[in-house]
Amino acid sequence: MKKTSVALALGAAAGLGFYKFNDWFYNALLNRDFEIPALLGRMIADSDESADNEKERISRDMKWLNSCEIEKYSIISDRGSRLQGYLIRPERKSEVYVFGAHGYRSSGKGEWCHYAKHYVEDLGYNMFFVDHQAAGESEGQYYGFASFESEDCMKWLSFMLDTFGKDIKIILHGISMGSTTVMIMSGKDELPENVKFTVADCGFTSALDEFSYKLKSWHVPKFPIFPIIKAMQKKRAGYDFQADTNALAAVKNAKVPMLFIHGDKDTFVPTYMAALLHNACSADYKDILIVKGADHAMSYKEGKEEYEQKVGEFIEKFI
Repeated sequence: MKKTSVALALGAAAGLGFYKFNDWFYNALLNRDFEIPALLGRMIADSDESADNEKERISRDMKWLNSCEIEKYSIISDRGSRLQGYLIRPERKSEVYVFGAHGYRSSGKGEWCHYAKHYVEDLGYNMFFVDHQAAGESEGQYYGFASFESEDCMKWLSFMLDTFGKDIKIILHGISMGSTTVMIMSGKDELPENVKFTVADCGFTSALDEFSYKLKSWHVPKFPIFPIIKAMQKKRAGYDFQADTNALAAVKNAKVPMLFIHGDKDTFVPTYMAALLHNACSADYKDILIVKGADHAMSYKEGKEEYEQKVGEFIEKFI
């Protein structure tokens, strides 16, 4: 009898411990308030980038961004969260607006400080970028891995047309999770004709594919961890890791020309996903740029000239 009681107690303790681990792992992935330990952060990013070099680049580019006059706008998402948007105008009035969608655990300013100067000063375009749910100054608890984000950004496009004019021209540009966001948007039937083309930089095919890849790279089996995480996520955040984040399915219905960009040294979102997305894309015009030596979200840093040249080719064709 005692042995049975002890076995039951140990089993209950093991079950509780396993649940707590999965709960911790879930919050590490999806909860904005979770502070990722340094070691876990390095594992997730799996990046070779020098922290000192990145700090210097971020400081320089943020200094430029903060020197600009930034207009602030807000909308309320369908989930009741207040979302923040930002606009930087060029010196001369332009009908072209670049819509920027940022990556996972980033923010509008933190991401687009690196790209906005080229669009605003060099090309003379308006730069409109947003803080997604649970990022920057926007409200919300959980990251959507492009599910919430694509819904919200479609709402942002309607806001832009109502606010800046029905005849504006829009370029969608997304980085990482933001790339998957704009890819999903580009496959929606309700995408406005104002959107002229999409730049999808280092996006994943779906959140499920991305998580599966990372678990495999850590030599962690998907079962039984992932089914539990998936069930927690569906209950708490309310979306499906595959169906609601499926960029691969979305690009098969692409409504606009698409440029796919990826670094060949990306170990966070593997480079092969760019080839899968490009091959699946049904757009009348598409192209792909693989930047040599570029880690995740570093293609612009490592290949600035070829990056701007390739985007410029799309501008010449479609703007």
